[in-house]
Amino acid sequence: MDGYPVPVLVQSEETGNFELDEEALEEVLLNPRIADKYVCVLAVAGAFRKGKSFLLDFLLRYMSSQQSQDWLGDVHQPLKGFKWRQGSRRETTGVLLWSEPFLIKRRSGEEIAVILMDTQGTFDIQSSMKDSTTVFALTTMVASVLVYNLMNNIQEDDLMNLQLFTSYGMMAQEDCDNTHPFQRLHFLVRDWGFPYEIPYGHQGGQQLLDDILQITEKQHPAHQEVRRDLRKCFRDINCYLMPHPGFKVIQKKDFDGRLIDIEEEFVKHLLLLVPRLLAPENLVKKEIGGQPIKARDLLKFFTLFMEVFKDNDLPEPTTLVEFAAQASSQAALEAGKECYAEAMEALVGGDRPFLKTAQMEAEHTKLKEKAIQTYLEKNKYGRKNQSVVEKYQLMLEEEIEKMYTKYSLQNEAKNVFKAARTPATLFCVLMFFYLMSGIFGLFGMYSFANVCNLGMGVFLIMLTVWAYVRYSGEYRDAGVYIDELATFLWENVIHPIYQTYMEKHLKEVAEQAAQQALSSTLANGKVKST
Repeated sequence: MDGYPVPVLVQSEETGNFELDEEALEEVLLNPRIADKYVCVLAVAGAFRKGKSFLLDFLLRYMSSQQSQDWLGDVHQPLKGFKWRQGSRRETTGVLLWSEPFLIKRRSGEEIAVILMDTQGTFDIQSSMKDSTTVFALTTMVASVLVYNLMNNIQEDDLMNLQLFTSYGMMAQEDCDNTHPFQRLHFLVRDWGFPYEIPYGHQGGQQLLDDILQITEKQHPAHQEVRRDLRKCFRDINCYLMPHPGFKVIQKKDFDGRLIDIEEEFVKHLLLLVPRLLAPENLVKKEIGGQPIKARDLLKFFTLFMEVFKDNDLPEPTTLVEFAAQASSQAALEAGKECYAEAMEALVGGDRPFLKTAQMEAEHTKLKEKAIQTYLEKNKYGRKNQSVVEKYQLMLEEEIEKMYTKYSLQNEAKNVFKAARTPATLFCVLMFFYLMSGIFGLFGMYSFANVCNLGMGVFLIMLTVWAYVRYSGEYRDAGVYIDELATFLWENVIHPIYQTYMEKHLKEVAEQAAQQALSSTLANGKVKST
């Protein structure tokens, strides 16, 4: 199995607060294989010491086998991947990602990067309420598939632990075209003890979930509200009931995950559960503001979220709403940039020919307006917070102007005449000195002739040096100075003289030549017709 767990949310030894390890996160999300791919983030969350890492390692085994039929492998093979152990003490701290994302091709041919996330268990004796909230909130908001790992049954307090984030989701989705803030919530009930009432598996889990999420008049209003929010915040909610893995798993001191030590019933349901979560047709893209995002965008999403939790106090839901507006605006900003970049690439990128500067400026204005419109259309969560929308729109405009500068330079480099401006300018000045030297020598003004000869020599040397720089790639600073001098002479001397004394006459000559050529063609045509 390739890869290893990468801690991306770590607890500071000095302050005790959780901090984001951006370098570690970049190692995973900016991996060239997946940086520009859409992502499916599957995270397992829940109370500590309930087998989250144990389950994740079976998911890893399935992904590493490339979803083969016999993915469970040898029954004597130890379970490896995310670190786990038996006992009452916690093993996982913070949030970890598997270092090697898995690229899965769907039937449509599209590749999706699957990222597996392991999380610290909530509400252990070493963690504060803020610690548990930070980990749980980050997991909920980043995952496209959240596996909520529970023991024995779905309790009311399990639903209440989701209440803060469902209430955030409700506020965040106001005026958002009924878009669900989160994608899929998967309740996984471990050690289900009542199969004689409700059978193991997905159908039994769905029956249990429908019963628990049913709203009745006898329920407390707060419990009714939690159930409504869950339905509205998650696009898809389902449940799976798992049997007990067997007493060897919990009582055998040296248990290392070998299938030979696990109950056959548990293994049978692993074969059903794992593909249900990760088969190519079941992958769920991570979305922000209803728009699927790529791995590099997920990096910014992590960073934005941790900004909310910098202070010592827990954030109010309104702060999380503002975070949602920022995250949505950032995702929409990237969509706007991508829209502009794709259009400009088609216009002047790659091997596209040179485009006239005035025409390029006009196209830039149109494409900039189109990119801003794309940003506003996709920024669903941000509409409630106009100040955030305006702030990110300004950022988008600045980014587009930077991109336009890059494309302008790229386009100008294709201008053959501009590329020849420096040698042409130097040659014109050289010829000017040559003619003036001859004129001054003709009239016996040898001092002036010598000065012109000196100027001619200087510009001849400059022309030679410029040609050598372009040919060899050495002394590029000298080449830059010569280009700047040539540009100055062109813009302030040669081009004004051309516009004043030559352009009009040349146009007249060209028009006369065109008319004569047209008249000659027509005359020849008449002769041929007769």
